[in-house]
Amino acid sequence: MKRYVILAACMAAVSLGACAGDSQFPEAKGEGRVRAINAIPTSPAFSFLIEERVIGSVDYQTASMTSTFDDLEYDFNFEVALAGTLIRTRVATEFLDVIRDKDYTFVISGDIAAPNITLWEADVREWADGETAFEARFAHTAASQGNIDVYFAPAMDPPTAPVVGSELGTLAIGETLPAAEFAEGEYILTITEAGDDTEVLFRSEPISPVTQTSIIFSVFDADANDLADVSVTAINATSGGSVQLADTSFLPTVRFYHASFDLGGVDIYTEDPLVTPTVEDHVFPDVTGDIELPAGDLPLTYTTADNVGSILIDEDRTVFAGTRTNYYLIKNAAGEDALVVAVLNRRSIETIAHLSILNTAFNHAFVDVYFVEADELIDEVLPFIGSLPLGATPTNVPLLENSYDIYVTEPGEKTVIVGPVRLDAASGDIIETVIYDNMDPAIADLVFISPP
Repeated sequence: MKRYVILAACMAAVSLGACAGDSQFPEAKGEGRVRAINAIPTSPAFSFLIEERVIGSVDYQTASMTSTFDDLEYDFNFEVALAGTLIRTRVATEFLDVIRDKDYTFVISGDIAAPNITLWEADVREWADGETAFEARFAHTAASQGNIDVYFAPAMDPPTAPVVGSELGTLAIGETLPAAEFAEGEYILTITEAGDDTEVLFRSEPISPVTQTSIIFSVFDADANDLADVSVTAINATSGGSVQLADTSFLPTVRFYHASFDLGGVDIYTEDPLVTPTVEDHVFPDVTGDIELPAGDLPLTYTTADNVGSILIDEDRTVFAGTRTNYYLIKNAAGEDALVVAVLNRRSIETIAHLSILNTAFNHAFVDVYFVEADELIDEVLPFIGSLPLGATPTNVPLLENSYDIYVTEPGEKTVIVGPVRLDAASGDIIETVIYDNMDPAIADLVFISPP
């Protein structure tokens, strides 16, 4: 009897190999590192998967977190929401036999519906205790640019000018330079057109990479959020994460909004002492264009128009090179003059319209916001945004291409404060809206803000 029990057990385990023999499954002997970056300027975020498990979401100019996997064979999948839907479609699959102690970066480029997937491969750098160096690789994914030269020099004041012959190397689109090690310290990254050190495309602020880390500096095409012709993202290949570098060649810009209904005209100073206003007689509901200001500390003072002694707001802020910042003057829920600060996403996405909405209406501290198809009523519809508070950072709303009616109501009610306001949204649109107080306190105004 015992013989048959053993035989049955052996047959049930046939997929694991002979009953007394070795397993037929591959055995991992180590791990490799894997990530993905998105190099399609107009794409929505891609989902990056190993087999059917999501590793992360990869937006433009960013990288997924670095993940480690056993040195086995896998299919890595890429999914994205195509035009006309918010449901993700699998658009690419890449087979990879992960090798122990190798580092892999998948680069997504081309057409989102049929993207090109490029694989960068490098060795994983193992660090010994006490080492004070870092490792850097440099990559080129900016499809609008030709070949580029890469300079990476210790930070000096003034910065060391690039000179042909001293570059680390020249890159064509899709290429990377071999990894190189650098001593601990501050460095400036400069990108120029290949063979022409006078055509500077990008110059970073001084950066201090953490020692015993491997960094990928990847060059991307600029989008509407950028001020330079290209942008650069630093990707931590050791622990994961990425950050976009600022270009010191371009001053930051600031845009001012007057959204305090009862306040009257103001002058805005961006210097101390107060000498000449940057914006004069700024009245409700005026919006300035993008105003260039020096990077760094920003002494921001609002006074009554033509009365430098009547200070309404006096705050110290900071603006960073290569950024675009909005300042909204509102009356907050306590009835005080206050500033809301926001950095809006101006990048156009080819598959959807992108709308931002900010509530500055003091008479309506909380509102519900509805987006319904044109001529549809809201009686049986839940709000898209519930209880949008006064002065909160602008809320982002993705919209499929369509005609919509926008309603703003009292929170939890169908009492209309604004609407219907017709919006014809097309894929790629960037739409900025602000809810303002109206002379009639029972209602408000929804205003579309023109791009600068």
